[in-house]
Amino acid sequence: MRREGVMVFNEIERAWRIRIGDEFYETLPGMNLEIGIQHRYYEACFEIDYGDWFVTLEDDVDFSLRLVEEYKVLISEEEELIPAFDLPF
Repeated sequence: MRREGVMVFNEIERAWRIRIGDEFYETLPGMNLEIGIQHRYYEACFEIDYGDWFVTLEDDVDFSLRLVEEYKVLISEEEELIPAFDLPF
């Protein structure tokens, strides 16, 4: 079973978050997901390199994520999602 969500950039935390319903989850380097591009989903791996966020599609093509975009994603139920918390420190 896969869960549908949206990956968005949080300007305050300077990090990508996955929103599923009303809940936000952390993104981690090496996280596997499926990302929607023009009505089709591709297997992807979320990665960070020197402050540049990008995904690798199907182990072949890399593309940088645009900070102003929202990306539709599908997350496998087996993928452990860590809730994002707004900590005061």
